[in-house]
Amino acid sequence: MKKNRLFKSLNLLGILLTQFIFISLSAQKLDTFQYITIHDVLDNINKHHPIAYSSLLQIQYAKANQQKASGSFDPVIQYDFKQKTFDNKNYYQNQFFEVDLNTKSPLTPIAGYENNNGNYLNPESSTGNSGLSYVGFEFSALKNLITDQRRTALKQAKVFQAQSEIVQRQMIQNLHLNVWNQYISWYVFEEQKNILSSSIALSNIRQIAIRKLFTAGGCSGFDTLETSVQLSQFITKQKEVSIYSEKTKILFTAHLWNSVKNNQGIEFTPISIKSNICPSNKFFELLEVKFFTQTLNADSLISNQPDLQFYAQKSNSLKLDIKLKQSYVLPKLDLKYQYLNKAILPINGNSAFENHRFGVSFYSPLYFRASRGELKTAKLKLLENEFETTLKQREIETKLLALKKQTIAFKEILDMLKNVEAGYFQLYQMEIKKFESGDGTIFLLNSRESKYLDAKLKTIEQFGKYMISLTEYFRVLGTIHSVIS
Repeated sequence: MKKNRLFKSLNLLGILLTQFIFISLSAQKLDTFQYITIHDVLDNINKHHPIAYSSLLQIQYAKANQQKASGSFDPVIQYDFKQKTFDNKNYYQNQFFEVDLNTKSPLTPIAGYENNNGNYLNPESSTGNSGLSYVGFEFSALKNLITDQRRTALKQAKVFQAQSEIVQRQMIQNLHLNVWNQYISWYVFEEQKNILSSSIALSNIRQIAIRKLFTAGGCSGFDTLETSVQLSQFITKQKEVSIYSEKTKILFTAHLWNSVKNNQGIEFTPISIKSNICPSNKFFELLEVKFFTQTLNADSLISNQPDLQFYAQKSNSLKLDIKLKQSYVLPKLDLKYQYLNKAILPINGNSAFENHRFGVSFYSPLYFRASRGELKTAKLKLLENEFETTLKQREIETKLLALKKQTIAFKEILDMLKNVEAGYFQLYQMEIKKFESGDGTIFLLNSRESKYLDAKLKTIEQFGKYMISLTEYFRVLGTIHSVIS
């Protein structure tokens, strides 16, 4: 009996020595690793990722579109020259020069010069040898008075620019969510791999000690077989987790780039992660802090949520289209006035009412059915967008509520698993003391250790689910890009 206790004591001493050696080796091993945080990753993505550059193109598209719409208001210069000479006769010679100053109003100032002469020229077109200069305006009195196609296009271009900024945010949000989830998965598998590596190292040294005890007659073959089987289980599980960890790491590495601007544009170079680079849980707590401290209401949701903002900007564009269509349900009445002066300006003393050209143009369909149909269509599109906005807001609010409940539940499960892990650790420590006193067995000790290991693996797995649920919540909320900014 004393001999058995002596051997068990030696066994326990070996176990404790193993734990001490392994802790020392682990501390030395950690010094060789370098950690990359999610903050560093997102910073790299915002600066160098092709999608980040692509998202900026959306804004450039909008600016180009706005420049195109603004071009409708550029001043226009026109010049025309025609001449016919036959049998030494000057049939006609016509010169025409005009400047139209397009404005963001129904009034268009114009100025020009005409010089028409010839033997067969219509007397109405004759201007004399010195030519005829004029200044005046064109004015839309009914249709196009409030707005017209050019002014509406310019305002819609500004709305499109706001929409492009929202699209840019959506692209970045989706990219950040994907990176967050892959980084968290990589962290979970890496932590599980490290936990299993520790258990394998401890179990391996313990197996050596058990075999020495068996050789000395201090234990039976059951103990050596039990320890060997458990070691094989740990190794198998560790290999499985290592495969997932490496796979996730490779997928995650695809998001890391280096970009250099040169004369040809932007050159992208993929970045590889070295084998000693590991993920870190630093900044993870910010997700939890912001989740439990943020307040959510309808106003903040609309102001932050990109999808709802997009619908709001679409509504603004449709309202501008309705305003334009309303102006179409009016007759067209255009006024044109030009003050005429012989030769080039400045104007002489003649009254503008003595020398002038004046015109009135009127056009009106009898029923306006086409215009009224377009107006109804525009109003229906706005109503449809309002329905879609209401549905989308309800969908987002429902998702947020479901994700909030899921996240809180995951947190509760995580806390319970931590308690379970602590309980198994306490049982494991108690089993060591029993073994020291000679009442325990290797079977029970290995069993306690195995359950404690499973509890640790489940805890870190649940932690990953909890973090991913948090990131999904902030993605739906529309603020994941600014959680750790």
